[in-house]
Amino acid sequence: MPVFSNIPAASAASRCARLEALRAELRCILQHPAIALARRQAAETFMGRCTDAAQLERWLALAVGECGRWEEQVLAAESTWKR
Repeated sequence: MPVFSNIPAASAASRCARLEALRAELRCILQHPAIALARRQAAETFMGRCTDAAQLERWLALAVGECGRWEEQVLAAESTWKR
């Protein structure tokens, strides 16, 4: 039995492509040393289930922010070691 959708095919394809692009960006940023392996694995499960692009964008922004703070802490620690 065919399944019909109110979403035009092009729009659905675009939405799917956007979700996959966001997931790819998240996978990339989650490789950062600030993110522990266990968190990376848990995030992969959530990313696979999430169908809301806005939620993936929020997670990406949080991950980028966390990695940035980690890098700032590392740089600050390195500058105190060199003194």
